[in-house]
Amino acid sequence: MIHPTAVVSPRAVVHSSVEIGPFSIVEADAVIGQGCKLAGRTTIKSHTILGRDVVVGEGAVLGGLPQHISPPENPGRVIVGERTVIRENVTIHRAMITDGETRIGSDCLMMVGSHAAHDVRVGNRVIITNNVLLGGHVQIGDRAVLGGAAAVHQHCRVGRLAMVGACAKIVQDVPPFVLTDGEMGMIVGLNRVGLRRSGMTREEVDSLKEAYRLIYRRGYLFDEMVATLAKEHPTGPATELSEFFTGGKRGFAQERRSPPKATIRIHAATDDLEDEDSAGELKRKAG
Repeated sequence: MIHPTAVVSPRAVVHSSVEIGPFSIVEADAVIGQGCKLAGRTTIKSHTILGRDVVVGEGAVLGGLPQHISPPENPGRVIVGERTVIRENVTIHRAMITDGETRIGSDCLMMVGSHAAHDVRVGNRVIITNNVLLGGHVQIGDRAVLGGAAAVHQHCRVGRLAMVGACAKIVQDVPPFVLTDGEMGMIVGLNRVGLRRSGMTREEVDSLKEAYRLIYRRGYLFDEMVATLAKEHPTGPATELSEFFTGGKRGFAQERRSPPKATIRIHAATDDLEDEDSAGELKRKAG
Protein backbone atom coordinates (compact mmCIF):
# COMPACT_ATOMS: atom_id res chain seq x y z
CA MET A 1 0.00 0.00 0.00
CA ILE A 2 2.82 2.34 -0.96
CA HIS A 3 2.04 5.05 -3.52
CA PRO A 4 4.21 4.72 -6.65
CA THR A 5 5.61 8.23 -6.21
CA ALA A 6 6.83 7.53 -2.66
CA VAL A 7 10.54 6.82 -2.14
CA VAL A 8 11.18 4.07 0.40
CA SER A 9 14.71 2.88 1.09
CA PRO A 10 15.22 -0.88 0.80
CA ARG A 11 17.10 -0.59 4.10
CA ALA A 12 14.02 0.73 5.92
CA VAL A 13 11.91 -1.68 7.97
CA VAL A 14 8.29 -1.22 6.92
CA HIS A 15 5.44 -3.49 8.04
CA SER A 16 3.33 -4.92 5.24
CA SER A 17 0.18 -3.18 6.57
CA VAL A 18 1.65 0.34 6.37
CA GLU A 19 0.07 2.95 4.07
CA ILE A 20 2.41 5.54 2.52
CA GLY A 21 1.02 8.47 0.54
CA PRO A 22 2.35 10.21 -2.57
CA PHE A 23 5.76 11.92 -2.61
CA SER A 24 6.67 10.65 0.85
CA ILE A 25 10.22 9.64 1.77
CA VAL A 26 11.28 6.89 4.15
CA GLU A 27 15.05 6.79 4.63
CA ALA A 28 17.36 3.89 5.45
CA ASP A 29 17.25 2.55 9.03
CA ALA A 30 13.79 3.96 9.67
CA VAL A 31 11.26 1.57 11.27
CA ILE A 32 7.55 1.91 10.50
CA GLY A 33 5.34 -0.28 12.69
CA GLN A 34 2.18 -2.21 11.97
CA GLY A 35 -0.86 -0.20 10.89
CA CYS A 36 0.92 3.14 10.47
CA LYS A 37 -0.45 5.65 7.95
CA LEU A 38 1.79 8.26 6.33
CA ALA A 39 0.01 10.96 4.34
CA GLY A 40 1.47 12.62 1.26
CA ARG A 41 4.79 14.52 1.43
CA THR A 42 5.83 13.09 4.78
CA THR A 43 9.51 12.48 5.51
CA ILE A 44 10.61 9.76 7.92
CA LYS A 45 14.36 10.08 8.28
CA SER A 46 16.98 7.59 9.42
CA HIS A 47 16.87 6.24 12.98
CA THR A 48 13.21 7.14 13.41
CA ILE A 49 10.99 4.43 14.93
CA LEU A 50 7.20 4.60 14.73
CA GLY A 51 5.14 2.29 16.94
CA ARG A 52 1.91 0.61 15.88
CA ASP A 53 -0.95 2.61 14.35
CA VAL A 54 0.86 5.96 14.26
CA VAL A 55 -0.72 8.50 11.89
CA VAL A 56 1.49 11.17 10.28
CA GLY A 57 0.00 14.15 8.42
CA GLU A 58 1.10 15.93 5.27
CA GLY A 59 4.46 17.68 5.30
CA ALA A 60 5.64 16.33 8.66
CA VAL A 61 9.38 15.69 9.02
CA LEU A 62 10.38 13.19 11.71
CA GLY A 63 14.01 12.53 12.57
CA GLY A 64 15.71 15.70 11.35
CA LEU A 65 19.14 16.68 12.69
CA PRO A 66 19.22 18.73 15.90
CA GLN A 67 19.15 22.50 15.36
CA HIS A 68 22.47 23.27 16.98
CA ILE A 69 25.47 25.44 16.05
CA SER A 70 27.60 22.29 16.27
CA PRO A 71 25.40 19.44 14.98
CA PRO A 72 26.58 15.98 16.05
CA GLU A 73 28.04 13.61 13.48
CA ASN A 74 26.14 10.62 14.90
CA PRO A 75 22.92 11.86 16.51
CA GLY A 76 20.53 9.60 18.39
CA ARG A 77 17.03 8.38 17.55
CA VAL A 78 13.42 9.51 17.44
CA ILE A 79 10.89 7.11 18.95
CA VAL A 80 7.12 7.64 18.63
CA GLY A 81 4.76 5.51 20.71
CA GLU A 82 1.70 3.59 19.61
CA ARG A 83 -1.47 5.27 18.31
CA THR A 84 0.03 8.75 18.39
CA VAL A 85 -1.32 11.21 15.82
CA ILE A 86 1.13 13.70 14.29
CA ARG A 87 -0.58 16.32 12.18
CA GLU A 88 0.57 18.44 9.25
CA ASN A 89 4.02 20.08 9.19
CA VAL A 90 5.11 18.80 12.59
CA THR A 91 8.89 18.49 13.10
CA ILE A 92 10.67 16.21 15.57
CA HIS A 93 14.46 16.15 15.82
CA ARG A 94 16.90 13.42 16.81
CA ALA A 95 18.82 13.37 20.09
CA MET A 96 22.22 15.04 20.34
CA ILE A 97 24.22 11.94 21.31
CA THR A 98 24.30 8.55 19.61
CA ASP A 99 22.71 6.66 22.50
CA GLY A 100 20.14 9.37 23.18
CA GLU A 101 16.44 9.48 22.29
CA THR A 102 13.84 12.05 21.47
CA ARG A 103 10.72 10.24 22.63
CA ILE A 104 7.03 10.94 22.06
CA GLY A 105 4.74 8.69 24.10
CA SER A 106 1.69 6.66 23.14
CA ASP A 107 -1.80 8.05 22.41
CA CYS A 108 -0.49 11.59 22.00
CA LEU A 109 -1.73 14.29 19.65
CA MET A 110 0.72 16.76 18.11
CA MET A 111 -1.28 19.33 16.19
CA VAL A 112 -0.34 21.35 13.10
CA GLY A 113 3.06 23.04 13.05
CA SER A 114 4.23 21.93 16.49
CA HIS A 115 7.91 21.19 17.10
CA ALA A 116 9.84 18.88 19.43
CA ALA A 117 13.57 19.62 19.58
CA HIS A 118 16.40 17.20 20.31
CA ASP A 119 16.19 15.04 23.46
CA VAL A 120 12.60 16.02 24.26
CA ARG A 121 10.64 13.51 26.33
CA VAL A 122 6.85 13.58 26.03
CA GLY A 123 4.73 11.24 28.15
CA ASN A 124 1.56 9.36 27.21
CA ARG A 125 -1.81 10.90 26.26
CA VAL A 126 -0.31 14.38 25.91
CA ILE A 127 -2.00 17.02 23.74
CA ILE A 128 0.34 19.50 22.05
CA THR A 129 -1.70 22.14 20.26
CA ASN A 130 -0.93 24.05 17.07
CA ASN A 131 2.47 25.77 16.81
CA VAL A 132 3.70 24.73 20.26
CA LEU A 133 7.50 24.84 20.50
CA LEU A 134 9.40 22.45 22.79
CA GLY A 135 13.06 23.34 23.26
CA GLY A 136 15.87 20.82 23.71
CA HIS A 137 15.67 18.41 26.67
CA VAL A 138 12.14 19.53 27.61
CA GLN A 139 10.10 16.94 29.55
CA ILE A 140 6.30 16.78 29.39
CA GLY A 141 4.40 14.57 31.87
CA ASP A 142 1.54 12.20 31.08
CA ARG A 143 -1.81 13.76 30.10
CA ALA A 144 -0.48 17.31 30.08
CA VAL A 145 -2.07 19.80 27.66
CA LEU A 146 -0.17 22.65 26.01
CA GLY A 147 -2.25 25.45 24.48
CA GLY A 148 -1.67 26.88 21.02
CA ALA A 149 1.62 28.69 20.32
CA ALA A 150 3.00 28.03 23.81
CA ALA A 151 6.81 27.98 23.93
CA VAL A 152 8.71 25.88 26.48
CA HIS A 153 12.35 26.85 27.15
CA GLN A 154 15.01 24.16 26.91
CA HIS A 155 15.49 21.93 29.99
CA CYS A 156 12.09 22.91 31.42
CA ARG A 157 9.63 20.34 32.73
CA VAL A 158 5.83 20.33 32.62
CA GLY A 159 4.30 17.95 35.14
CA ARG A 160 1.60 15.33 34.78
CA LEU A 161 -1.93 16.61 34.17
CA ALA A 162 -0.74 20.20 33.99
CA MET A 163 -2.37 22.56 31.48
CA VAL A 164 -0.39 25.39 29.90
CA GLY A 165 -2.39 28.32 28.51
CA ALA A 166 -2.19 29.37 24.87
CA CYS A 167 0.72 31.65 23.90
CA ALA A 168 2.40 31.10 27.27
CA LYS A 169 6.15 31.57 27.62
CA ILE A 170 7.37 28.80 29.92
CA VAL A 171 10.86 29.51 31.27
CA GLN A 172 10.59 27.54 34.54
CA ASP A 173 9.22 24.14 35.53
CA VAL A 174 5.43 23.83 35.75
CA PRO A 175 4.44 21.40 38.56
CA PRO A 176 1.94 18.58 38.07
CA PHE A 177 -1.82 19.20 38.27
CA VAL A 178 -1.72 23.00 37.85
CA LEU A 179 -3.08 25.47 35.31
CA THR A 180 -1.03 28.37 33.92
CA ASP A 181 -2.24 31.55 32.27
CA GLY A 182 -1.56 32.31 28.63
CA GLU A 183 0.29 35.55 29.16
CA MET A 184 3.10 35.12 31.66
CA GLY A 185 3.08 31.35 32.14
CA MET A 186 2.25 31.81 35.83
CA ILE A 187 0.15 29.40 37.88
CA VAL A 188 -3.50 30.36 38.39
CA GLY A 189 -4.78 27.29 40.27
CA LEU A 190 -5.31 23.58 39.88
CA ASN A 191 -6.29 22.03 36.56
CA ARG A 192 -9.68 21.02 37.92
CA VAL A 193 -11.14 19.89 34.60
CA GLY A 194 -8.14 17.67 33.91
CA LEU A 195 -8.24 16.22 37.42
CA ARG A 196 -11.92 15.39 37.09
CA ARG A 197 -11.45 13.76 33.69
CA SER A 198 -8.51 11.73 34.99
CA GLY A 199 -10.81 9.84 37.35
CA MET A 200 -9.35 11.08 40.63
CA THR A 201 -11.52 10.63 43.69
CA ARG A 202 -12.91 13.55 45.68
CA GLU A 203 -10.49 12.73 48.50
CA GLU A 204 -7.49 12.86 46.15
CA VAL A 205 -8.59 16.21 44.72
CA ASP A 206 -9.13 17.62 48.23
CA SER A 207 -5.63 16.45 49.15
CA LEU A 208 -4.22 18.30 46.14
CA LYS A 209 -6.09 21.45 47.15
CA GLU A 210 -4.51 21.29 50.60
CA ALA A 211 -1.10 20.69 49.05
CA TYR A 212 -1.59 23.66 46.71
CA ARG A 213 -2.38 25.96 49.64
CA LEU A 214 0.67 24.66 51.48
CA ILE A 215 2.95 25.37 48.53
CA TYR A 216 1.69 28.79 47.49
CA ARG A 217 -0.23 30.31 50.41
CA ARG A 218 1.51 29.48 53.70
CA GLY A 219 4.60 31.57 53.10
CA TYR A 220 7.21 28.85 53.68
CA LEU A 221 10.76 29.15 52.44
CA PHE A 222 11.37 26.67 49.63
CA ASP A 223 13.20 23.99 51.65
CA GLU A 224 10.64 24.27 54.46
CA MET A 225 7.83 23.91 51.94
CA VAL A 226 9.29 20.76 50.41
CA ALA A 227 9.89 19.16 53.81
CA THR A 228 6.41 20.06 55.09
CA LEU A 229 4.79 18.84 51.90
CA ALA A 230 6.48 15.45 52.19
CA LYS A 231 5.51 15.22 55.86
CA GLU A 232 1.84 16.23 55.54
CA HIS A 233 1.18 14.34 52.28
CA PRO A 234 3.14 11.07 52.45
CA THR A 235 0.67 9.24 50.17
CA GLY A 236 -1.59 10.00 47.25
CA PRO A 237 -1.05 12.15 44.17
CA ALA A 238 0.38 15.01 46.25
CA THR A 239 3.56 12.95 46.67
CA GLU A 240 4.27 13.66 42.98
CA LEU A 241 4.56 17.33 43.90
CA SER A 242 7.23 16.63 46.53
CA GLU A 243 9.19 14.52 44.06
CA PHE A 244 8.85 17.15 41.35
CA PHE A 245 10.22 19.91 43.57
CA THR A 246 13.38 17.92 44.31
CA GLY A 247 14.52 17.96 40.66
CA GLY A 248 14.89 20.31 37.72
CA LYS A 249 17.37 22.92 36.57
CA ARG A 250 15.27 25.99 35.80
CA GLY A 251 13.43 26.80 39.02
CA PHE A 252 9.65 26.69 39.37
CA ALA A 253 6.79 28.76 38.01
CA GLN A 254 5.17 31.00 40.61
CA GLU A 255 1.53 31.64 41.35
CA ARG A 256 -0.04 34.72 39.82
CA ARG A 257 -1.50 36.75 42.67
CA SER A 258 -4.05 39.48 42.03
CA PRO A 259 -3.37 42.89 43.61
CA PRO A 260 -5.41 43.76 46.72
CA LYS A 261 -8.89 44.92 45.78
CA ALA A 262 -9.28 48.69 46.01
CA THR A 263 -12.32 49.90 47.93
CA ILE A 264 -14.15 52.67 46.10
CA ARG A 265 -16.88 54.49 47.94
CA ILE A 266 -19.66 55.78 45.69
CA HIS A 267 -21.82 58.63 46.98
CA ALA A 268 -25.40 59.13 45.91
CA ALA A 269 -26.34 62.36 44.13
CA THR A 270 -28.25 63.59 47.21
CA ASP A 271 -25.12 63.09 49.30
CA ASP A 272 -23.17 65.17 46.80
CA LEU A 273 -25.73 68.00 47.07
CA GLU A 274 -25.69 67.82 50.84
CA ASP A 275 -21.89 67.97 50.81
CA GLU A 276 -22.03 71.03 48.55
CA ASP A 277 -24.63 72.72 50.81
CA SER A 278 -22.52 71.99 53.87
CA ALA A 279 -19.44 73.40 52.20
CA GLY A 280 -21.36 76.56 51.27
CA GLU A 281 -22.64 76.95 54.83
CA LEU A 282 -19.09 76.66 56.21
CA LYS A 283 -17.93 79.34 53.79
CA ARG A 284 -20.72 81.69 54.85
CA LYS A 285 -19.90 81.15 58.53
CA ALA A 286 -16.25 81.75 57.87
CA GLY A 287 -17.10 84.95 55.98
